Amino acid sequence: MATKGTVLDYDAVVVGAGAAGIAATGALHAAGLKVICVEAADRIGGRAHTDTAIFGVPFDMGAHWLHNEHVNALKAPGLALGLDVYPAPDIGVVHGLQDPSILWDDVDRLYDAIGQAAQDDAETERATGRPTDRSLADLFVDKGPWSFTAAMMFALSIGRDLQDTSLRDMATWEGGDDWFCRQGFGHLVARMAEGLPFRLATPVTDIEALPRGVRVKTRSGEITARAVIVTASVGVLAEDMIRFDPPLEAERRAAFERVTMGDYNHAALLFRPGAVPVQPDTWLTYQMQPGATGVALGGGFLCNISGTNLTAFETSGSFSRALQAAGPEAAIAHALETLSGIFGSAIKRDFVKGHATAWRQEPYVRGSYAGAMPGGHSQRKMLGRAHAERVHFAGEASHVGQQCSVSGAHLEGLRAARDVMAQLGRA
Repeated sequence: MATKGTVLDYDAVVVGAGAAGIAATGALHAAGLKVICVEAADRIGGRAHTDTAIFGVPFDMGAHWLHNEHVNALKAPGLALGLDVYPAPDIGVVHGLQDPSILWDDVDRLYDAIGQAAQDDAETERATGRPTDRSLADLFVDKGPWSFTAAMMFALSIGRDLQDTSLRDMATWEGGDDWFCRQGFGHLVARMAEGLPFRLATPVTDIEALPRGVRVKTRSGEITARAVIVTASVGVLAEDMIRFDPPLEAERRAAFERVTMGDYNHAALLFRPGAVPVQPDTWLTYQMQPGATGVALGGGFLCNISGTNLTAFETSGSFSRALQAAGPEAAIAHALETLSGIFGSAIKRDFVKGHATAWRQEPYVRGSYAGAMPGGHSQRKMLGRAHAERVHFAGEASHVGQQCSVSGAHLEGLRAARDVMAQLGRA
């Protein structure tokens, strides 16, 4: 046990080298603190990871969209790094619908209804004192053949089914235009980590609060520091993959049950040049039918990504989980069959190869991004609170307004770094 006068290894340890961990490590390093970031995987970036080996072109296996560019914290750094960060083209194709505005009008109506219903629920809660927070499914009404396709558009943005989504949490999401990075969003995040101190392939097993610091136990040994910032996903924390001493408080554990990991995956398809007859970065969708549980069975295609011959089929929620369970070949086959149903079976002759992600099966992630269940809209702040004074937390799950985004994770990493600096008298 460290006592007064004991020399600690570091000023701070950051657990996890995703967007939040990289931001926190960078801020502490820039402030002159002695910091180390330990990462369980053998790479940095977390859920923002660009692969170039599978297809020979940048493939974002996780995050790809720089959402809400007017407030996105990664846009300016990407431009400063000289990367090709550009506005996502406003090209949307709806197969089987001559006038796409029919679908987008449905989307707009649902979006407007979310804002009004969230306001109504907040007023009811104030008047009655009873927590009031419906699910998005409570607003959904099947008003025609494109209603379930419109619902899917919302499911994709939150990585979960409508009935599993807090209406009031969704209403806090900041809307805005999307941007892309031609070199890959994961590449952008990795570039921001250059020159920072990391230890990869170093899973953390225990975090113990000491009288004047913390002890972080890893499979490669122990590290002591004056403070720790934990950026592991709520999926990892909820499964107790890291043990805490003292144990995490009951309120935080309750928050893990209300803010949970969703599912969002890509089945990427590489074609020969010109096979997919649409412009680069075209968003393509189609009419969907509900399954037995009323969930839309389908997704959307981002075609010819950044001018390459790569097209990604994006799915979310229980449909995405079903494809993961069926295995990567099944997910690829479904995506290819769906696309051939739109452009004709001849497109299969130009198919080169595919790759399907399965983020729920990633051992140090356990899902995509964290969404709030109905009644969980107020739990995000709890997830960002310090524990046992010197154990701090950060990640997209604790940001309000840019939750479910790399930008939100980055901003929370900076916030936690400021908290640590204030605690250590370096603000």
